[in-house]
Amino acid sequence: MKILKKNMKDGVIKILIQDNEDCWHLYNLVDKGDFVSSITYRTKKEKDDKVRSKKEEKEKVYIKIQVEEKEFQKFTDRLRIRGRIVEGVEEIGAYHTFNIQPGMEIKIEKEEWKKWHLDRLKEATKKHPKMAVVAMDDEKATIARIHEYGVEEVATIYSGRGGKMFKNDYDESNYYGQILSKIKAMNLPIAIVGPGFEKDKFVDFAKSSLKNYFVDAVSHSGMAGVYEAIRRGIVERVMKENRVARETMLVEKVMEEISKNGMVAYGKEEVRKALERGAVHTLLIINEALMDSEEMIKIAEETGAKIEIISEWHEAGHQLAALGGIAALLRYRVE
Repeated sequence: MKILKKNMKDGVIKILIQDNEDCWHLYNLVDKGDFVSSITYRTKKEKDDKVRSKKEEKEKVYIKIQVEEKEFQKFTDRLRIRGRIVEGVEEIGAYHTFNIQPGMEIKIEKEEWKKWHLDRLKEATKKHPKMAVVAMDDEKATIARIHEYGVEEVATIYSGRGGKMFKNDYDESNYYGQILSKIKAMNLPIAIVGPGFEKDKFVDFAKSSLKNYFVDAVSHSGMAGVYEAIRRGIVERVMKENRVARETMLVEKVMEEISKNGMVAYGKEEVRKALERGAVHTLLIINEALMDSEEMIKIAEETGAKIEIISEWHEAGHQLAALGGIAALLRYRVE
């Protein structure tokens, strides 16, 4: 994401969407009631009652809407922002939906840009490397792509060895070849993890074709192994700026503090009390609870607490949701 214009006096920031991951950041920046404008395409309005052709003509127009709804489709990276038209075409008051994609210039106007909005915007302008994880043993290999906002299971490949479902027709070269084919198609740095020696045998088989890879041990194969790699910091070692890795470590810290009755608060009432007493060091809020947490975010900003928005689309997000969607790491204990 690139900032093209910034006028904080008028509450206007113009950005360029550079890749699909930027759609996730924009989803978090735009709130209901904001004004969003862009050059877009809209069905050309006929001036008479001619029967429209089957293929309706589109015209390039400038449109400004007041946002009412937004929808982000995970792992397709598709963002739709919908609202009533307030400027740009004759149909003032009609609805229009922006389908956000790379190359679009978007102007956002807010009544107030909060600190966490600006922090998120600054983070979005950084280059975020991408990677994949293979968590494997001699029975199966799960390949996952690590996004800015979640973990996508790309494929699970079964070796044919062991278990009631299989006939022990194990072909090592075929098993490794399928894994390698998927990895090469993704063309990303990759962490190859798992229990035992199967991961090392695979690397011996594939290393002439692998370019940017890292090998480490975890206790499980499958998605359990992928999430274990993230929790243990294996992904972070490869991707210093990845949000999923950072969010996972923050939630892990919350869970650790809960287990020892330490410096933590969770649930709305406990967190509110800690905020009001200035005890919060880091406030964690799940993405879907943002609209209902504006008052607590304001207190956090006023008391100098760091605010972390956690995506609900990975394991750590699910853990935070189970705690009520909000938690805080504390400066000092609140009785």
